[in-house]
Amino acid sequence: MNRKFHLRTSFAAKLAAVILLLACLTGTVAGVVVSTALSKGVGMGAAFEEDPLCESYMRDAAHSALYYTIEDRSYFMTELESRYGGFSAEIYKGEPLPENLVGTWSRLPAPENTLAAYTYTIEARDENGEYALYTVVSSLSDNLPSNSVFQRNYIIYNILYTISYNKAVFLTLALLAASAVLLVYLLWAAGHRAGVEGVVLNWQDRIPLDIYILCASTIFVIVLSMVDRFLHWNQTTFYLPAYLVPLGLSVAAAEVVALASLLTLAARLKRGGWWRNTVCYFLASCCWRLWKRCWNALTDFVRILPLTWRTVLGAAGVLGAQFILAALVITSWDGFIFFLLLAAMDTALVVGAAWLTRQLQQVQDMGRALAAGDLEAKLDTRKMYWDVKGHAENLNAIGVGMNRAVEQRMRSEHLKTELITNVSHDIKTPLTSIVNYVDLLKKEELPPAAAEYVSVLDRQSRRLKKLTEDLVEASKASTGNISVNLDAIVVNEIMHQAIGDYDEKLSAGRLEVILNTYEGNLMALADGRLLWRVLDNLLSNVCKYAMAGTRVYVDLGERGGRVFLSMKNISRDPLNVSVDELMERFVRGDASRHTEGSGLGLNIARSLMDLMGGTFELGVDGDLFKAELTLQAASIGGRADPLPPVNLTL
Repeated sequence: MNRKFHLRTSFAAKLAAVILLLACLTGTVAGVVVSTALSKGVGMGAAFEEDPLCESYMRDAAHSALYYTIEDRSYFMTELESRYGGFSAEIYKGEPLPENLVGTWSRLPAPENTLAAYTYTIEARDENGEYALYTVVSSLSDNLPSNSVFQRNYIIYNILYTISYNKAVFLTLALLAASAVLLVYLLWAAGHRAGVEGVVLNWQDRIPLDIYILCASTIFVIVLSMVDRFLHWNQTTFYLPAYLVPLGLSVAAAEVVALASLLTLAARLKRGGWWRNTVCYFLASCCWRLWKRCWNALTDFVRILPLTWRTVLGAAGVLGAQFILAALVITSWDGFIFFLLLAAMDTALVVGAAWLTRQLQQVQDMGRALAAGDLEAKLDTRKMYWDVKGHAENLNAIGVGMNRAVEQRMRSEHLKTELITNVSHDIKTPLTSIVNYVDLLKKEELPPAAAEYVSVLDRQSRRLKKLTEDLVEASKASTGNISVNLDAIVVNEIMHQAIGDYDEKLSAGRLEVILNTYEGNLMALADGRLLWRVLDNLLSNVCKYAMAGTRVYVDLGERGGRVFLSMKNISRDPLNVSVDELMERFVRGDASRHTEGSGLGLNIARSLMDLMGGTFELGVDGDLFKAELTLQAASIGGRADPLPPVNLTL
């Protein structure tokens, strides 16, 4: 980590990377030029005479010598002397015969001193203005002056001839890859200094970005124009260093400008908020503050007016503006613009009315939600019109007040629940003593009447103990004071066990259980102890309230990623209470209350299912009573696909 941090903040490493990057970029540009030239055959000739660097310029020189001979223009003589040094030619009209010779340029060198020789046939106008064919026999001496284009091209040819095209392409790609790596490093290290945490801006990073980009772009364009100008120097400058040095410096200057721009952009982006350091942002901020002050002054003036006056003045203003625009449309010879303004004003009026109506609709929906009991409903009043906003804030305040009242009531219910828990706990201690002493009395030899009395005491004390335990359990379940250990359990197994435990009571009530389940392991995420208590309450209710001689249907399955369990039976007594009432505490299915029970079983079952993240729902259809449980499905090491359901009669 220290090494990485030092590399990112080392000035020497950054300076070396900049120098290497400029060198690699310059080499890449040179490699592209060389590769392009080689791909076009330049420098690929077996001899200089066969290379385009020689042949194309020899052709141009031959044309200049021809036109100088037949037209006697000083321009061509100057070009031959200053540009094509070492070139010589004999011009013939027609075949290259001595009697057809019409002129010469310089003296042809001896064959052993000839570097290149070409013969061209050129069509041109003669002294009579008619077209004729001329033969130009041209030669190039191997003793080339330094100011000759052929001397420069001969040097370039000798350089390119030693370079392989594949090697040039490979070297160019290698330099380009090195340039990319160095550029990424410099962008990564931009803005970091040794001994300073975070991004630090230097002097160029503090220049407004739009001014910096404008200046950098201007300099870059100027440098590129200089590069273009130097590229055309090859028509006038034949001394190779005088041509390459300024061209290389111009390319390097363009690279420096581009690199500096990229580095400052990288540092600004890392620092964040780069747009704040721009002249455009400053001007926009000033205009925005001025506009905001004017707008606030106008809105403050409008706010002090009553709503009625605001409405009247607004309508009068809109109607007045529309009247003026309509008059201009009629009287003006070119009223299309005024018509557009009138249409825009009408559109704005419609949009404003829709906006206001939408806000009123939101306020109406808010009032309807509060009336329906949704105390959590809130309205976003930030973009509302002033008067509508005030009404909406009042509705929000009503919701907050009602929420506060509900919380106080919930707190009162919580205190009531705690009171039940504490009283039940205090009752358990003496009740336990009563139960124990009744058990002792049952073991004594008592007269028949006393034994009957003891039997009544035993039955009623145990009933009172069960009621007390149900009260404590209901209190704990409703307040969540029960530890819940969720685990993947096999629901069909625990269902079988629960039905098996109630086999005697079900048989005593002449109840037949039809169990529709699966032969595989149906896993659910639940607490086995709490789920057993829920099933115990349901089966206990079945034994107490189901009609004798009927069937009890228990369905177990899985759908939608949840395990469901339903239990249906026919009630012995008419179900004269609603489902919601059955779920309340101390409510029982028989209004006469001739059966034993506390009326807490279903309420406890629902609370326990809520604690396990499940659901507990009841349904009543005539005398049909249905309870349905759902739990989150679970899997341990994978679960086999369920087999088709089978009926199991107990």
